[in-house]
Amino acid sequence: MPISNLKNNQQNHLSQISPAPRSGSKNFQSILQAQNNNLPTPKASSQKHQNGHEKLFLGRINKNFPTVSHLLIHNPKMKKDAWNIIFSDINKDKDFKEIPKGDEVEIDLQNNEISWHKTKRMAPVITPEIMAQQDLTNDDQIVLGKISQDTPTVSHLLRHNKIYHDEAWNIILSSINSKKPYKSLRNGTTVAINPQTFELSFLNGSKKIATRSQTISTAAQEHLSTVANDFFDANKPFANRLVESIRPYIGKPYKQIDCYGLLVRGLKNQGIKYTGSGGLRENLEQLAKQKGAPLNAYQNGEGLIAAAGKTLYAKSFNRINHPNNLAQKTFAELKPDLHEGTILSFSTPSMGHTGIVSQDNGQWTYINSGLIDHQIGSGKISRRVGEESLQKEVANWFKLANDRQESLKVTLGMLDEQKLHEITDGVSQFARNDTL
Repeated sequence: MPISNLKNNQQNHLSQISPAPRSGSKNFQSILQAQNNNLPTPKASSQKHQNGHEKLFLGRINKNFPTVSHLLIHNPKMKKDAWNIIFSDINKDKDFKEIPKGDEVEIDLQNNEISWHKTKRMAPVITPEIMAQQDLTNDDQIVLGKISQDTPTVSHLLRHNKIYHDEAWNIILSSINSKKPYKSLRNGTTVAINPQTFELSFLNGSKKIATRSQTISTAAQEHLSTVANDFFDANKPFANRLVESIRPYIGKPYKQIDCYGLLVRGLKNQGIKYTGSGGLRENLEQLAKQKGAPLNAYQNGEGLIAAAGKTLYAKSFNRINHPNNLAQKTFAELKPDLHEGTILSFSTPSMGHTGIVSQDNGQWTYINSGLIDHQIGSGKISRRVGEESLQKEVANWFKLANDRQESLKVTLGMLDEQKLHEITDGVSQFARNDTL
């Protein structure tokens, strides 16, 4: 339940299995150059390989999981046998300390052999292969929209597009687009993108753009579905750990931990640098400065998702005349995108709230800090950290917004572990100038 005006190691036991030197990180243009490769990200679930053996993807070597032992210990299926696996005959002579940062680690479920390989990245948006299947030519373009008061820049149009929103800055800063006259675009200018080359074009007046946006919609949806599944597979372990890292705080009074503070503690427990120079908070403040907003404007669930995650669901309700019906409909819309460890935020003009989605005996729950009045299991109504029925919490917010005659925004998203580490390692910067 909301509070008014709320804005807001495991040690490595083997010295010989040590973190490897840092490898180079992706940059904006390299992502665009990968568009012709069409290489899918490996699934986190087990897969059968050419030898018929089933392999389980354990994760990537990174700052938070610098060694194979870290990955094994944090895997629910492998943690009990982690050291037996590492010291087994098939693995004991492997040079684990030479695994580069970013490599993906797998285990053969038949013989427990550990293997690793470089990360395979898939094309960021629609691939040429998909476009070829739709018989599109290089002259076909997709209209992104028009420059207007609501969408004053090309980046606004890209980020509001369901296909290209995650790759907005990759597209803008690519070699084919980086020197475009973005700052000279006037209201009414039509912006389009070539889906094969990702080149942007700007048109004024009556000149028409040849488009076949409807003919690629199916392919685009299939591509988006693949991207979403890969994203979930890559970040599900982190999301699950995030839930477990905040459970110990259940019962703590609200005056000690508010809703955003609970999320911050969860991130810190996963090795994410939040405070200090280069920390996540400093980056969020820089983003707020560039937007001309208060420093704490992005220090909430929505801000974290915008900065270092993927938005799965976002909907605004200007008028709430039938709160119960809208709540039921919204919960039904949320269900397909619910995953343990996703961040769910509610906001009205006068208050905001955030928490983490979890499950209890098959029921979707909401771990948050506030007025806990729909506690799972026993517990008195009080202001504290608690685990509530998610469906009832959604209904609470629609009722609250209706009672106050206010609009309501509901946002669901999942954090990207790799992006969080890149931001706090100084590899990636998301606070960009919105004049492009």
